Amino acid sequence: MRYVNFGNLSVLEEQRKRQKRKKLTFIGLFFVGVVLASIVGYFAYAFYWPLSAALGQILKNPRIALSFFRNPSGEIKSTDGRTNILILGIDKRSDVPYSFMGPSGKEQRNGFLSDTIIVASVNIKTKKVSLISIPRDVWVGIPSWQNFPASQGKINSAYSLGDLYDYPGGGLKLAERIVGDNLGVPIHYGIRIDFDGFRKIIDTLGGVDIVVERSFDDYEYPVEGKETANCNNDTYYCRFRHLHFDAGLNHMDGETALAYSRSRKGTNGEGSDFARARRQQKVIQAVFKKALSIKNLLDPIKLNNLFQEFGKSVESDFELTALPKAIKFVREVDMNSVETFVLDPSTTLMVSPSPDLYGGAYVIIPKNNNWDPVKAKIKEFLGIN
Repeated sequence: MRYVNFGNLSVLEEQRKRQKRKKLTFIGLFFVGVVLASIVGYFAYAFYWPLSAALGQILKNPRIALSFFRNPSGEIKSTDGRTNILILGIDKRSDVPYSFMGPSGKEQRNGFLSDTIIVASVNIKTKKVSLISIPRDVWVGIPSWQNFPASQGKINSAYSLGDLYDYPGGGLKLAERIVGDNLGVPIHYGIRIDFDGFRKIIDTLGGVDIVVERSFDDYEYPVEGKETANCNNDTYYCRFRHLHFDAGLNHMDGETALAYSRSRKGTNGEGSDFARARRQQKVIQAVFKKALSIKNLLDPIKLNNLFQEFGKSVESDFELTALPKAIKFVREVDMNSVETFVLDPSTTLMVSPSPDLYGGAYVIIPKNNNWDPVKAKIKEFLGIN
C-alpha cells in the first residue's frame, strides 16, 4: 500500500500524456440548488426554449438520442428509500483550462482538487433533504484501477486522480465510489461545479440572502491567481485579503458568497472545517430557494443566462432518460426543513492525528481508524434501518 499526500497535489506536476477521449458529460438536470445544476431541468419543463437546448445536447450523440426516445420514462435511482447525490465544488481557476493539447498533439487534462464535498440525500417518500458535509482533509483509501495502484490520500484528491489517470467514468465516478464506500451509503448521482460557475449562477439569480450566525473576520483569504506569487517578498499584502462578515441577514453576490463558503481562517469560531461546512450548506440552501422563487421562474432572460452558464461550468452523470421523473421529483423537494451533518472531529467520530504520521499533512481520520461507527451514524442520521 502506498501513501500519497494528495492534499498538496500539483496540477502541473501530475499531468501525464493520455489518449484523447470523448467523455459523456451532461448538463445537470437534477436538484435545483441542492444539486446546483438542476435548475436547468426544472426550467426546461416550464419553458420550451431551454427544453429545446437540452434536446439539442441529446441529439448531438445518436446513441444518447436513441436511448432517450426509446425510454423517456427512466426511473430515478434510489436505495433504502433515498436518492443520494454527491456535490463537488472544484478548485478550478478561470485562467486554467480543464484540458489542453500537449506537445505530442494529444489531449492532457489538468486535475483539480475538490474544495467542497457534500452529499445531498433526498427521502423519496417525504421529499425532505439531508445534507452531509465531508471535510476535504478526510484521509481515505484510494482503490486501484488499470495501472494505478491502491493508495491512501485526502478525499479531496479523488476527482483529480480519476480525471488524470483515466478512472472509468472519470473523476466524478471515482469520487462517488470513494465517498460511498466510506459513508456506507450508495451514491446514485454526482455533480461538480467550478468556482466560475458558482459565482456566475448566484449573480444571475441576483444574489442570495444568507443569515450569518456570528460576525467574523478572515485576514488571510487567498487572492485568486496569487497563491504562489513572490510579491517581492511581501506575500501577505499581495497574496491575501481581508474578509469581514456582520452577523445577521446579508445579501451576497457570487464573489461574496464564494468567499463566505471558502473562508478557512475566520475569527470568532469560524476557522474550523466544521464552521466552514455549515456555511457551505447555508449557501446551497439559499441558492435553492432563490432559484425556485416566482420572480426567477418568470424571467426568461435570467433563465436563459442560467442555462448558458450551466453548460460551461457543470458536469453530471444524471441520465437524461430519467428527465421526466426528475422534473416532478425536483418540484416536490422540501427545502424548508433541511437536516445537516458535518463529518468533523467535533462529532467525536473523527480525530485529527499528529501530522508527523502523515508526512506533515493535516488529516482527519475516523476514531481508532474504524469507519464502521461512522457508517452507523450516517445511517442513523438518514433514518436507514
